[in-house]
Amino acid sequence: PPSSPLPPPSSSPSPIARLPFTKVYVNLTSLLTRSWNGLLSKTKSKSEREASVNELVVIMEINQRFRSAPEYDTALATAAGACDGDFVTTLMGHLETTTEEEHDFLRNTLHWLYAQVPSYRSTLRHQIGHMLLQFSRYPNKRVAVGPVLEVLGHIVHGFTAPLTRTHRELFTTVILPLHTPNTFYEWRDQLPLLQTYHEPLVFVLLAFLEKEKEDEGQANGQTNASASAGAGAGVRSVVGLPLMDAIVRTLVQVWPEGHKSNTAKEVLLLHEYEMMVAVMDGPTFHRTLGIILPKIVSCIASDNWRLCEKVLSLWRSDHFVKLMSSDTAQAHLFLPPIMRALLRGGKPHWNPTVRRMTVLVLEALRTIDEQTFNATAAAQWGARAADKKKGTGALPTAQGASSSSSSSSVKSHVFAKPAPPPAVRA
Repeated sequence: PPSSPLPPPSSSPSPIARLPFTKVYVNLTSLLTRSWNGLLSKTKSKSEREASVNELVVIMEINQRFRSAPEYDTALATAAGACDGDFVTTLMGHLETTTEEEHDFLRNTLHWLYAQVPSYRSTLRHQIGHMLLQFSRYPNKRVAVGPVLEVLGHIVHGFTAPLTRTHRELFTTVILPLHTPNTFYEWRDQLPLLQTYHEPLVFVLLAFLEKEKEDEGQANGQTNASASAGAGAGVRSVVGLPLMDAIVRTLVQVWPEGHKSNTAKEVLLLHEYEMMVAVMDGPTFHRTLGIILPKIVSCIASDNWRLCEKVLSLWRSDHFVKLMSSDTAQAHLFLPPIMRALLRGGKPHWNPTVRRMTVLVLEALRTIDEQTFNATAAAQWGARAADKKKGTGALPTAQGASSSSSSSSVKSHVFAKPAPPPAVRA
């Protein structure tokens, strides 16, 4: 054994050790590019294509491990030609013909490339925008929209405030049209194409809304600082349009109706609206409620239990109920149509869960504005039903619902119908 202990190994490899490592990585990147291009060949048989895919998976795994090794140097690899223009072009082209198994690698590679090689950022932003725009016009389930949107969400978080005209054009012409596809990724499972990338799409929308909120904060500060000079109006005009209004209007425009009805997509759109409501304030909520209210009423009146449960679950959120109660002067605008849809002309929904949720929603609506609630119930059932607290023929609604005094009061007041005339009773 040596007389003195060996020195600890260095945590940072020497440049001499990095050179052969970088040369191997350059060869791996070149092999990866050739494998991607080889998959586009139409002369290969099915067995040859399967073998190429298996080989590609191994190459991607080794490539990703090399990038995470301490011997890897991004600047050295870029200078050696590992991340040249051909690699970037091939990567973006492969994103349009990829398989689901490659999504993680492609997302990590695209994110790494944007973060570590700043010289390609402008090119990547341009190609990402072009790819998403083409997808919104010509949907294709092989395009890796989800991984690209995940990377785009982080890019948006890095935008400097205020949002420029280019940023807003990206939002209105590229991001919002991604709600348009109404086809199915898998018809057998009734999986809409929108669902394959809906979560990262919402992530991008929330990133834009967060940036707009920062813009408004800066605008308010500048307005207070220069109120005497009248600078506030100019700043406000630069801050721009309300993005939340554009989102809600887009949801209404792409809502599937008639022969294009798609229950699974409607549930996704309701979920997205629920996510948007979570970041709304009172004025924005009431400004946008009138836009989407017809769709909410239509879903409440639907016989589809999935759709009814999803739209009624909005009232489970205390924030949603608080926003509805924030301006009681608007209650006469949204309470009557919602109540008419809930009461269904005296014919309760066939699903027991929906009936129970209906009673809970009616209780929440009654706390918002009891006077409008009672007037709407009286108009729905007639003057005779409004005078009576309890009718002779109560409808079998809300089975299994809470038996509390408030629930019983709502049931007896709303779900009771007038007594039949004596001749019919006889």
